[in-house]
Amino acid sequence: MTATQDVSMPVVEESDDIELVPLDSLTGEHTGRWTFLIVDGAAFMMQAMHPVIAEITGRYSAAFHGDPGGRAIRSVDSVLRWTYGGTEAVAEGNRVRALHQPITMKSAETGKQISALNPEAYQWVIATGYIVNAEGGGKLLIGRDFTDAEKDELLRDNRRLARLLHVPMNGYPATRAEMTEYYEAMIDKLEGTPQALQLIDEMQTGNVALPPSVPKLLHPLVRRVLRPALRFNYLSVVGLLDPRLRAKLGVTWSEAEERQLQRIYAVIRAAYRILPDRLTYFPLAYHARKHHECLEKMKLRQQKSFAYNLSERPAARGL
Repeated sequence: MTATQDVSMPVVEESDDIELVPLDSLTGEHTGRWTFLIVDGAAFMMQAMHPVIAEITGRYSAAFHGDPGGRAIRSVDSVLRWTYGGTEAVAEGNRVRALHQPITMKSAETGKQISALNPEAYQWVIATGYIVNAEGGGKLLIGRDFTDAEKDELLRDNRRLARLLHVPMNGYPATRAEMTEYYEAMIDKLEGTPQALQLIDEMQTGNVALPPSVPKLLHPLVRRVLRPALRFNYLSVVGLLDPRLRAKLGVTWSEAEERQLQRIYAVIRAAYRILPDRLTYFPLAYHARKHHECLEKMKLRQQKSFAYNLSERPAARGL
């Protein structure tokens, strides 16, 4: 395992320099769906394949210390606040950075000091969100690949989130061509780390850690109930991984699995077209989007004001 050399993080940017993600954007439309973060599971797997992230999370993350469910819920809460929190999004970006700042350790593999704010690793965490969606997520989310224009929009919003979370922007991809070059370079640095392999094993076997609140007597039953969800998660994660990353994890992907994955998401997309938004979005996302829609409708009504339709305003008369 290799570890990148940590360097000092730049000073936190002022909030005036931060742009929030537009709620009527593709990011605003899809991030708040119940299944979006399952699609983003591939991004989490790619993060776990980064040596520094793997070692840090292996020691400090609840995901590997008996509370993967709680860790997932807290991650979802944070991502939703980035996108739909309004002014709270800025506070959440500051909180996330401050939370990670004191986390440092000596790498067991290299003996070097590594930190949760390792610039390369911190950039990779946010970049994976764009890569997964642009490289294959469109087929699951909307039934087709995103167009080049849509990918440009997704990248603009990804960079907004990077600045919100105080990711070092020096060297962070600004164009799709730069992102492709960056991704190719990162693939060579990713590994089948113990943490990534553990996640794969849990999805394959269903042998996941359960919270202490679940009585041990019920563990076999609960794991049996969870198995279909873990299978769905496995298909979503592995199906969106680059074949080179699958090889590093020792997993394969068949045409039958691809058809199964596409059928599942075809049903999900059909359900989204039929069901009301209140049932398909997380509550924060639903209310934030409705709030935005109401404000936009008010703006349209204001355009009917007589004052907006005056071709010329009468000249002010002298007293």
